[in-house]
Parts: sequence; structure tokens; C-alpha cells
Amino acid sequence: MTKNHVKIRMLLLAAVVMCSLAACGTEPKEPAVSPDSSVTGPASPDEKASGDEKPPAEPPKEESPAVKEGEGSFTGLADSHTVEIIVDGQPMSFQFGEALGQAMESMKPQQTVAFTYEEKTVEGETGLMQRVLKEIHKAEASDSGQNGSTGPDLPPQKQLEVTLEGNREQRSAKLVTGEGYAFYMFEQFSFDKTKDRLSMKVYPHYQVRIEKLQPDFNLDHLAQKGGQELEKHGKVTRLKGDEMTETMRDARLFLISRDAQGMHEYIVKEINGNGYAFHVDIPQGEASEGFAPLAFVSLNTLQPSN
Repeated sequence: MTKNHVKIRMLLLAAVVMCSLAACGTEPKEPAVSPDSSVTGPASPDEKASGDEKPPAEPPKEESPAVKEGEGSFTGLADSHTVEIIVDGQPMSFQFGEALGQAMESMKPQQTVAFTYEEKTVEGETGLMQRVLKEIHKAEASDSGQNGSTGPDLPPQKQLEVTLEGNREQRSAKLVTGEGYAFYMFEQFSFDKTKDRLSMKVYPHYQVRIEKLQPDFNLDHLAQKGGQELEKHGKVTRLKGDEMTETMRDARLFLISRDAQGMHEYIVKEINGNGYAFHVDIPQGEASEGFAPLAFVSLNTLQPSN
């Protein structure tokens, strides 16, 4: 064998050895994932944002309370920020701020006032509402007060609020007219126009005689007259402030006496710019508790007529 042959064999052997070593050091490759593969990785932040997750809902907007209108008889201040007004025979309390302080100072008891207010829920008290005055002023004289007419738009019936045994309720009342006045009467009553007398149908001895006063009436003279009228029934007492029946708390004069038959009252009140004297008889009996609340709410609707 020649030297050339030996070299050729040595080179071939070296090549075989190198190929074997290269094959042992090569790691198998992972198969490529095709585009159609069902295997997917975790969603990116952009993909999450574009999914079905909804953005947080905006908080509901707080609605402003509706402004309401009212008219009634100014009673007076309960404290430095509370006023009481008789509305349809029912005393109602209203809160007010410093902006209305000057207006309150100009008001007088028994003065008819017009006002606007809002009803707000008291925080932390479910169902408890607070009335807050927005405006208040002396009520302008209506056409009915100027020309003696009740007006063409006065409805034949009206819903009035009355408190019976501590419960407030709405009851229907019909319009009746007397000599120079009109008012709304509940179905439990009858009215004798010739005698100016409001009485209960079932118990007619429960009654109120309505006396329309002259515009220039003298309260001291009426107090003397009423006292003489009541003293035949017993000791006469003049009630004031909270002593008076709630629906008559704005009365100019409230006299009372009692005897074995029951209670007798003489009340002077200004309603819608006119003065009235009420001669009240309330006998002892089962109807005594309901008579006064219904009668006084009805009388508080008095107004001039033809």
C-alpha cells in the first residue's frame, strides 16, 4: 500500500468520526405550529379590554326636589328657623333660611300668605319629609274678595285633609253658600242657610252658627259679648296658643265654657280677609271627638260670595 492510500483512508476515517459527533450534539426541533392550530396563548391586555367586560356604570344623578306652591294663614314662628302656617285647616311647619328672615319679620299673625316650598327627605329617616320655604309674601287680594263673587272657577267639590284619631286622611266636601259667604262642607253635615247653621245630620245638636263680622269689628267688644253668651253655661276661659284646638290655633279669640250638657265655644277668626264669629255647641256623646275636627276644617274654607 502506498503512502497516498494511507492518507486517503485516514482522511475518510476522520470525516466519519466528525459526522458522528455532529449528529450526537444536534437537538430535535419542535414541529412548527400551523396557523390553524387550536392552541392559543393567554390574551394580551389589549384583547381583554376589547372583550365583553362592561365599563362601570355611572352613579345616578340626584334629582332636584319639585317646587310646590301653597297659601294659608300665617300663625307665627315656632323657633328661629321654623314657621307654622295653617293650610286648609291643618297646621304645617316649614323650615326657612336667613334669606327669608326679613320677610318673616314683616308677617303678622292670621295674615294670609302665599309661598313656595320644597319637600326633602330627612337624611337617615326613611319616609320623613322636611318642608323648606323658598319664597313667602302676603297674598294678593283675589277677585272674589273685591267684587263679592266666589269666582267662576270655584269647583263644586274639593278634597280636604282632616285629622281624626291621630290619622290624616282626605275627604270630599261640597260647596255650599250662605248670606255673603261660601265654604266646603263634608257629607256628614247639613247647612241651614236661613239660620247660618252648620250641624251634623244624625246629631243636629252638634252645631256651629256662623256670624259674618263687619270689617271694622272691635275684638274687645266681641270678647265681652262672647263672654256674656257663654257664662250661662259656666266659667268662661280664654284659650291661647297651644291651648286652642289645632285647626283654630290662628283664631283672634277663643272662649270656652262647660256644663252638664257639654262644651260651648265662641271663636273669632279672620279667613281670607274677612272676620267671622263661630258659636259652637258640642254636647257630650259619641260624636264629640269627630265633630270639631270636621267642622273646623270645613269652616276654614270660608270665602266671600254673592
